[in-house]
Amino acid sequence: MIDRFKRSLPSFACLFFCAFGLNLVAQDSGLKVIQPQGHAAADSFYSPGILTGSTLYISGQGSRKLDGTRPPGFAEQVAQALSNVQAVLKGASMNFGNVVWMNIYLTDEQDVAGMDEIYWQTIGQSPPARTVLTVAALPDGEKVEINCIAVADTIHREAIWPAGWARGPHVDPPAIRAGEIMYLSAQGGRDPLTGRQASDFSGEVRQALENVNNVLKAAQLSMKNVLWVNPYMSTGGQYDVMGKIYASYFEFGNTPGRGTIQVVGLPKGDHIVFSCIAGADLSKRKAIRPRNMPPSPTASPGILYGDTLYLSAKDGFIPDQGIVTPDLELQLRQSMRNLLDGLQEADMDFSDVVFSTVYLRQIQDADRVNAIYGKFFKGGYPARSALQQNFEVHNEATEQISFIAVKHSPTGHVDKGTRR
Repeated sequence: MIDRFKRSLPSFACLFFCAFGLNLVAQDSGLKVIQPQGHAAADSFYSPGILTGSTLYISGQGSRKLDGTRPPGFAEQVAQALSNVQAVLKGASMNFGNVVWMNIYLTDEQDVAGMDEIYWQTIGQSPPARTVLTVAALPDGEKVEINCIAVADTIHREAIWPAGWARGPHVDPPAIRAGEIMYLSAQGGRDPLTGRQASDFSGEVRQALENVNNVLKAAQLSMKNVLWVNPYMSTGGQYDVMGKIYASYFEFGNTPGRGTIQVVGLPKGDHIVFSCIAGADLSKRKAIRPRNMPPSPTASPGILYGDTLYLSAKDGFIPDQGIVTPDLELQLRQSMRNLLDGLQEADMDFSDVVFSTVYLRQIQDADRVNAIYGKFFKGGYPARSALQQNFEVHNEATEQISFIAVKHSPTGHVDKGTRR
């Protein structure tokens, strides 16, 4: 299954990527919107950042400056995107040292080295777990987009390194542990001790999952602790191969939430990587399965860890029937219905969503998707990223969406400025 969203108008990008003068706007007693000064929330379908407790979720940031202009060169665009991320962090009294998990989307695999050069000049001495993907398209013609998760508590933030794994000033930490939660960098099909890539796709899948397992073991965890997985594949036609091997690493019916995404390319010529989030306390981990969803050997509809729900990516399938219409709007409504089923099973609703990733079959469908997507959020929008992940524009599913949600008590003040 290919998992699949973002606003493509220039006005969206111009407002979305504001870099200075952020302020904190209360959404309710549990969630706070980190909103750049001058950001016209009524004209957008995202919050630049959502702070819940001590965790900050940051929307995908591109290369627009506060005045809406974009630097001409790619290196400057990467620097501006990182500056825009930093601006949201500063709005929550954080900096790059607070970031624990980062995703960087590029539209040209030839730009990976150039991005890395600027990244390592900028990120500082405590880099986060990181995943880098080449995708088909980003909103507003962007060449780079960056989202992340950050935590306020840096005392209990530490990098995790299995014994013998290469370290260095320009090496992503295999994982960052922040209290009970561990965020893993993308793990691919190379042996970290020898640098050799597995000889075939099945071997890459096994090696990548063994790498995940070894990172978890280094933190005295196991595959049972995994909450959320994104398998990113740069090759098609291998879903069944990956799924069969993947299922052998998890307990049937208790698998993590998952979104399997076929992208255009992965760094170093990898054909598959796994990006994961894990939780240390198994007593807080509960698989969420609506009654209309049978148990699966490869993915739970969602995993609830304490007050945080990690929902698998959903498209417009109808349980027991599949996708029954080619109509984008109808598919999207069904996708949101499927996500709501998971939210309600955890006693949540759309107001609890803090982090949304929307995958589009075609980036030019963004405005049509926004028109429907925006109607589901009444008290303010979550942080959001969107992209066209590959060039398979004839896929049956027109879009696909995943959520992270945090249960809160909506008893406090709701700032009208955060509402659509």
